[in-house]
Amino acid sequence: MKGNTMNIFNSVMVPLFLGVVVGIVFAAFNGKTLPLIGSPRASLIALLIVGMAMCVSGIGQVGASGRWASPLAIAGYLLGTTILIIIVSALAGWKLPLIVGETQAVAAVGILIAIKYLIGTASFFFHWL
Repeated sequence: MKGNTMNIFNSVMVPLFLGVVVGIVFAAFNGKTLPLIGSPRASLIALLIVGMAMCVSGIGQVGASGRWASPLAIAGYLLGTTILIIIVSALAGWKLPLIVGETQAVAAVGILIAIKYLIGTASFFFHWL
């Protein structure tokens, strides 16, 4: 069985990206602007880019360990798919049942990214699942 190793990307960069996600969501939810991110639509695009960068380390750990069908990996796949559906639907103007506007989509995506981060951290500690 292959074990997990904590590299510099997982221990430093992913929590830093999580802080960027919190900053983007906070700014969008409170109507503030950040450099290059002046609207909720731009916030969704920035969350998409940061979320994909965070996902690189998670999918790499799953591939390195060969646990593609573990329950935590499947939960990560489902959350990632949900995040993409929310972003695409908000950018395309489609209506979702619980998300009315782009600002609520930014908040939902931020919350789901945080939950996905917690699942990734749990999968590091519960590597036998």
